[in-house]
Amino acid sequence: MRRSGNATPGNAFIGLAVVGNAFISSCAPATRYEAPSTLRGYEILITRQDSLGRGIADGLRHRGLTVRDHVRGGSGPTAYLFAFTFRELEPPAVTWLHVRLADTRTGEIIADVSAPVDSLGATDQDRAHAVVDSLATSGALRRLMSPP
Repeated sequence: MRRSGNATPGNAFIGLAVVGNAFISSCAPATRYEAPSTLRGYEILITRQDSLGRGIADGLRHRGLTVRDHVRGGSGPTAYLFAFTFRELEPPAVTWLHVRLADTRTGEIIADVSAPVDSLGATDQDRAHAVVDSLATSGALRRLMSPP
């Protein structure tokens, strides 16, 4: 094998590795994600099409938030709303409604409401209104959402 100057197969390999890593790093997207400091910085994704989901979406829109009903790739910061009920097994067997807003990039819960279903009103519209009011007045969201 003919060598010229100080070049050795080991040096050539290291040089190629450095150039390859620089190329890959220049093509990679930024990995640091900073969550918005306000809830208004998020688009709220609500895929529920039942009356409770529609009522919560309408209430959040009324408060000035951007709400959408389908996943859209490449969008800005998004918080997904998910809601579920839980029924206690022991008497009096209370049924609870749990609503969570989670950052779709980090999975962090950014807001939540949990309350007995009976205390939120008789209809889904009443419950949706109570959930939106609770989200707007919760201690965790005071810094994130101001009244309209």
